Amino acid sequence: MARKNRSKKKSRFTREGADRYELYEGSVYDPDADHDFLVKVYRSTRKRRPILLREDFAGTSKLSALWVENHRETKAWAVDFDPEPLEWGRKKHIMPLGEKAKRVTQIEEDVLKVKTPKVDVLTAFNFSYWIFKERATMLDYFKKVYKTLDKDGMFVVDIMGGPGVQQECEEPREEDGGFAYIWEQEMMDAITGHVNCHIHFEFEDGTEYRNAFDYSWRVWTITELRDIMLEAGFEITQTYWEGTDKDGDGDGVFKKKKNAENEETWIAYLVAWKNKP
Repeated sequence: MARKNRSKKKSRFTREGADRYELYEGSVYDPDADHDFLVKVYRSTRKRRPILLREDFAGTSKLSALWVENHRETKAWAVDFDPEPLEWGRKKHIMPLGEKAKRVTQIEEDVLKVKTPKVDVLTAFNFSYWIFKERATMLDYFKKVYKTLDKDGMFVVDIMGGPGVQQECEEPREEDGGFAYIWEQEMMDAITGHVNCHIHFEFEDGTEYRNAFDYSWRVWTITELRDIMLEAGFEITQTYWEGTDKDGDGDGVFKKKKNAENEETWIAYLVAWKNKP
C-alpha cells in the first residue's frame, strides 16, 4: 500500500498527543503525485487542463486543496461521510489557502447519495472505494460517477494487487521524522474476497499507536472493475502500471499498459473516460 520511501531522522513524534492524520500524510498519502498524474493524463488526452475536480472519499481534502492552489481557475468538491478528517483538513489545508479556499467545497455526505455540479475529473483514491463489497453497489457508484462527469470527463481510481495482497502480513517501514509506519493485512477470505487491514505507528521512545486506521475491504481486480465501468456507461478504460526500481520496489512512474506481469504486489491507476478521446 505504501508509496513513499523516506530516510530516518530524529523523531519528533510520540504516542502522547500523536495526530493520526499528520502521521498518515507523512507516510502513506502522496497527493502531489496524484495531482500531477491527473493533470498530465487529462491534458495529454483532451488537449486542455482539467478545471473542475470532485474528490470522493476525500478524508483531509488535501488533493482538493492542491487542485485549487496550483491553478487560478480551478474548483474542487471534497466529499466524505466522516466529519473528523474533513474538519482537520479544513483547518490544515484549506483555511491556509486564503482567498483560494473559496474554490474548495467540502461536503459531508455518502458518495452514493451526494449531488454536485458536473466535473472534468472525479477520483476515488487510497483504495477507499473497496468498502463497496457487492458488485451491484460498485455498479451503482460507478453509474453515479458517470452522471457527474462532463462529456469529456475522466474517472480515476488506484488499485493494488498481486498474490501479496491476499496474504497475511505485517510490514514496517521507517519514515521521515523517525517513526515507523506498519501496514498489517489479515488473510483474505478466498470466497468473499474480504480482507481486514490496519495501520499502526511506532515511535522511537518505544510507544505505539495501534489501529490508527482500520479498513474492511473487498479485494477487487482490474478486470472486474473495468467490466463494471463499461457496464456503467464509460466508453473506454486505461490502466497505468507502476514501474519498479533496481530493487524491485515501485518507482512512482506510471505508464499506460495493456498487459503486465502479476508481481507479488503492484499498484496501478485505472482510468475511465466518459467518452472516447
